[in-house]
Amino acid sequence: MWDKRILLEQLKTIGPGNAEYDTRDPKSFFRNFLVVDDYRNVLDPDILLILGGRGVGKSALFHVLNLPGGPSSILQTLRHPVSIAWDRACWIRGYGRVDQDRFFPAPDVLQSEVDESDALWWRAFWIGLLLACLLRDGTHEVKEVLRHRISDVWRAGLERNRSHVSEWFPQIRENMELANDILDELDEYLTETNQWLFVTYDELDRLVKDYHSLFSPIRELLAFWLDRWRRWRRIRPKIFLRSDLFSMDKLRFPDASKYSGHQVSLNWTPNELYQLLIKRLANLEPPMHDYVVRIPDIIEGEDEQLGYLPTHHEHLHKAFIDEMVGPFMGANARKGITFRWIPNHLMDAEGQIAPRPFIKLFAFAAERELESFDVKALPGDRLLRPINIQGALMQTSQERIAELLEEYPWVSALASAFQNVEVPAPEERFIDALQRAQWSETEPPPSREPRGVIEALIQLGILERRLDGRLNAPEIYMHGFGMKRRGGVKRPRA
Repeated sequence: MWDKRILLEQLKTIGPGNAEYDTRDPKSFFRNFLVVDDYRNVLDPDILLILGGRGVGKSALFHVLNLPGGPSSILQTLRHPVSIAWDRACWIRGYGRVDQDRFFPAPDVLQSEVDESDALWWRAFWIGLLLACLLRDGTHEVKEVLRHRISDVWRAGLERNRSHVSEWFPQIRENMELANDILDELDEYLTETNQWLFVTYDELDRLVKDYHSLFSPIRELLAFWLDRWRRWRRIRPKIFLRSDLFSMDKLRFPDASKYSGHQVSLNWTPNELYQLLIKRLANLEPPMHDYVVRIPDIIEGEDEQLGYLPTHHEHLHKAFIDEMVGPFMGANARKGITFRWIPNHLMDAEGQIAPRPFIKLFAFAAERELESFDVKALPGDRLLRPINIQGALMQTSQERIAELLEEYPWVSALASAFQNVEVPAPEERFIDALQRAQWSETEPPPSREPRGVIEALIQLGILERRLDGRLNAPEIYMHGFGMKRRGGVKRPRA
């Protein structure tokens, strides 16, 4: 017989569900990380750009690629990865943190350069930063190739502190031709010796402090690597970028359309999300591990670094959820089939589900179950009641809005503007609400025109335009913004 209070205490610990939290403990991080089939495309040398929304796992994958043993763990788990000399591949960070570090220029430092900088300034910045990263994190052979060509004066500035732009940027700006020649020679060396060098970029939305100042440096980074893809054979980038930033008109540059053949979007299927949940629970200590593996064949194997690996078979995932929550969200299937109800209510307007809210839903439901714990209400192997899944959805919606505020502060004004708006609603209803919104002067919306704001919200998956012209909000955002659904079922208090 299970001690269900202990199981629920364990279940609620999976709540943080984000890469920044998990990487503080590399062992737990790898055991929480799920390798999905899309990562095969990410590892393709000709894929330069990896797109995804908030919470889809961009940073988690970035961290794996830069942690010792990370790339090999992915390759061992993937089915039919791209065939290159992976044992002769080096991965370095071009920008982005793995842990709390100060290796890269601070946002306020770069912000001070924005007004005076042009495309050539940012091109020199990215080339200089690349050289600095190679000198610090490259293999011994890579460092030797560079040190053979870089003067002592250059090397001193690049190696001493890459976060101090003033120490190395002037030399790079004045010697752009030489800097490019050095990188050309490095690519030739890597080609001759059958080696690969992958340069990873993440957190580019935090490059500078002002949102509207992001586009120039990101645009130049993308243009630089598209140009070098044509020129180099063995140096390749992996640029992790928010989908909305890449789709903004301000990010367009000559040949930007050519990225269509060199990009991949990170999207999760419901089956993969259930795999992630099961993997995280199976890699906890007993009794939760034992609770998971009671379902025969739900675990396919064990990896030294990634831990227990869940099955791909959907019917086993459903068997697990049916036992944990129950097959229906009420008395029968008309109230919703639990296995389908959960992902359907976490989708955004584009039908996408992020792993973070999916995991948090179960953690919040466990917290609610503990607050009113009654073992008699949990027959058999049941751990969660549907009513607490429904209540957790409201909490998850509120958390999702809080996450959005970190990257889109202007969204904060929508909570009061959209309060009690009944969806789906005519566009004029939203226009009226937005006209009354109290926008912050320091964090303005992407457009001062209500229709422009609506288009931005559609782009973010917060609103969707139906065929009849009305606007709708998916539940993952509806509750957090205080909107209502016409004829909707009354939910428990959050």
